[in-house]
Amino acid sequence: MKCLVLDYGGSSVKYALVNDRAEMEVTGTGPAPIDSTESFLDSVAQLYEQFRDHADGIAMSLPGFIDPHTGEHFGSGVYGDILKGKNVIALVKERCGCNVSLENDGKCGALAEAWKGSLSDVKNGAVLVLGSGVGGGVIIDGKVLHGRNTTAGEFSFLLGGKRHNLFDTGFMSVGVMGLTYQLCKLKNLDFSVQDAAPMMSFFDTIAGDQYPKFSEPPKPIKADGRQLFKWVEEGDPDACRVYRDFLHSLAMICENIQITLAPDRIVIGGGLSRADRLLDDLRAEIDALCRDTMIADEMKAEVVRSRYLNECNILGAMYNYIQQYGA
Repeated sequence: MKCLVLDYGGSSVKYALVNDRAEMEVTGTGPAPIDSTESFLDSVAQLYEQFRDHADGIAMSLPGFIDPHTGEHFGSGVYGDILKGKNVIALVKERCGCNVSLENDGKCGALAEAWKGSLSDVKNGAVLVLGSGVGGGVIIDGKVLHGRNTTAGEFSFLLGGKRHNLFDTGFMSVGVMGLTYQLCKLKNLDFSVQDAAPMMSFFDTIAGDQYPKFSEPPKPIKADGRQLFKWVEEGDPDACRVYRDFLHSLAMICENIQITLAPDRIVIGGGLSRADRLLDDLRAEIDALCRDTMIADEMKAEVVRSRYLNECNILGAMYNYIQQYGA
């Protein structure tokens, strides 16, 4: 069996033809259709038309609160405005005339690790996908946990800190978007050259007065995850400060998950997880956090790198399709 798998993100849609052995035979990307429901459905239909003769159905990964059984999108995420209250499965089935499955993108990441990845040999685990925010999901007895209103595992909304605003969330303290904003403010970088530039300006209305002011014009340097680690390796003090705070927040998130759910393992995925030093640095930070707070070794999180990194949403969406329709 093969499916066309579509992973819709804020800046692009990744697509792949995937079989039931978790093998991707064709891959590609396209623009994110976030302006209207019709443009979203056009995107799905145009991609499906390319693979209609080779795909048994469509497996989809989307941001937001989603009921994978009914297909309803309850909002949140970059597609919330155009899909909230709509039955996405029914709309795509009507447009394309094939079987369709749908799941939240973070939960797809967790399903991929449970299927063939770093959680395939355990019953219980959690997955943190470090992207623009913090995606992820919780696996209990080999199945993804949805919880009330399908919001289990929405780690971007975990709280910590004392600012009493958006910057207390995991989204801002651990996600790339929040890290980028902090680097821009500390190093006087131009918002307009960053990914999601409008969001940078919005964040500035919330927290801009907490950072130093500069008299000179901002520098047109892009501060993404790759640049952050480059600066850290060079010993840049601003980048090192942001990275230390990031590690501490991520360690606290891991420990809070560990103490609440006691999973066998926590998997770290997403673009930031590609950095060679991240896992060792995170383990050292967890060790220090547990030592300083007298958390017993039995409650110390075991963290490992994702097997699939940026491909986990695609493979998890395929696994969700198999769970619903069979191989």
